[in-house]
Amino acid sequence: MATPFKAAADQITGSFIDSINQTRLNELSRELDRILSDETLALGQQKEALMEALAQVSKVKDFLNNPEHILGSDLTKHGEIAEQIEVHIRNAYDLLKGNIPGATFDGVGRLAPEDYLIDGIKVQSKFINGINNNLDHVLKHMDKYRDFGRDGSYYQIPKDSYETIQQILDGKIPDGLSQRTVNKILEKVREIENQTGKDFHETVKPSISDYSDVQRGAAQNTVHQHEEKIKKQNEEINNKIKDESDKAKDQAHQNAKPNLHEGLKAGLIGAGISGGMSLLISIYKKHKQGTSILEFDQQDWKDVGIDFGKGALKGGITGISIYGFTNFTSMTAPMASAFVSASYGVSKLFMDYKNGKIDFDEFVSQGQITCLETGIVALGAALGQAFIPIPIVGTMIGSFAASTLVSLAKNYFGEESRKLEEKLNQQFNNAFNKINQEYKRVVEKILEEYDKLGTITKMAFDYDCNAVFRFQSSKKLALAYNVEQNNILKDMDEIDDFFLS
Repeated sequence: MATPFKAAADQITGSFIDSINQTRLNELSRELDRILSDETLALGQQKEALMEALAQVSKVKDFLNNPEHILGSDLTKHGEIAEQIEVHIRNAYDLLKGNIPGATFDGVGRLAPEDYLIDGIKVQSKFINGINNNLDHVLKHMDKYRDFGRDGSYYQIPKDSYETIQQILDGKIPDGLSQRTVNKILEKVREIENQTGKDFHETVKPSISDYSDVQRGAAQNTVHQHEEKIKKQNEEINNKIKDESDKAKDQAHQNAKPNLHEGLKAGLIGAGISGGMSLLISIYKKHKQGTSILEFDQQDWKDVGIDFGKGALKGGITGISIYGFTNFTSMTAPMASAFVSASYGVSKLFMDYKNGKIDFDEFVSQGQITCLETGIVALGAALGQAFIPIPIVGTMIGSFAASTLVSLAKNYFGEESRKLEEKLNQQFNNAFNKINQEYKRVVEKILEEYDKLGTITKMAFDYDCNAVFRFQSSKKLALAYNVEQNNILKDMDEIDDFFLS
């Protein structure tokens, strides 16, 4: 049977393994807290970025709502509109992505050759109807300002005009353009390159707007479309933040799962504790026999070493077993420790029974004593479910211990285990009949409630209820107690939201 020393060593090992498990779960909790904090911070910053971006959009709206302040005639006002959209909408997209806005009117004189600055570089906007006319205005501006387009400054033309020019440069003639028009465009492109000594794309760049986008009748709709696009991009950014957070949570849960390294560590802890206690007891026994440790001969040290090795081997197996039970079943560390101790004891008793050293009645009697520790631990679990009067404590411990013995003996006896179960039930009924009616009701209530929690066998072998996803058992238990469906947490995301929000 399991000796008091063996049970104590197993409980100490169980305590250490419980600490290992708790450390891992605490680390998971801290990591989830950090991930949630980072997600909350990122979403808050993105919300501020959206507000700043929309503030830039509002500036364009205010500009368009006061057309009397727009310079130029009805035929040229679109040029001012193009500048406002270019600067403020460009800045809105920058701010939305968390970048420093690069476009500004600040520092630009009214008669300066540039219309605005982008990333500190001077830019002249040319929004003229017709590609050739647009390029003519670029060339005229270059004639007037001899350094412009040559010192790093550049021109912006409508995006659709720029794309058409690019098609022509790629050798593709766009629909609707004659060869004569294409030749003139190519001629002006070469002239710009000759005057600047640079590639056309360095001197002329596309605006964010097509020519039609900035006309007075279309500008309001253009700004609205940009606003909707900004909101959509913001939603995509928020979703990306949440997706990355969810991936980080999944990874954290993966990292917090039981692993081989921890299992081996648990085995080493068990080996160290059990081996060390075996060593001390072996030395103490020899001391009691009159042999001082200073007088140990080679045989004495050999005996001590064998005891240490046996203890370490059993302790290592125990440590790994407890680690497995506590992480891959619903067992707590004390229950796992007690169950492992009982398993060793029952297996040894069975071998004695099989070899004729003990009879069936002795197996039953000693088996119950071997499983006594599991009964005590199980009683502790039942205490949380009902008040247990002192006179029936023995009956309850005996019942739980017997349940453990039956579950373990089935591995050895097979069909014969029914005989064992009948004998144990008879013993329980005899003990049950000796207590009064009031206590009988208490016992029945405890057994009924404890059965809802799970019997010893279920606690040991219910592999659908592991340490990482223990909420599944909690869900079943909640349903058994008629908890409303909408009050039950159903998955890991709901648990994270409940405990971390």
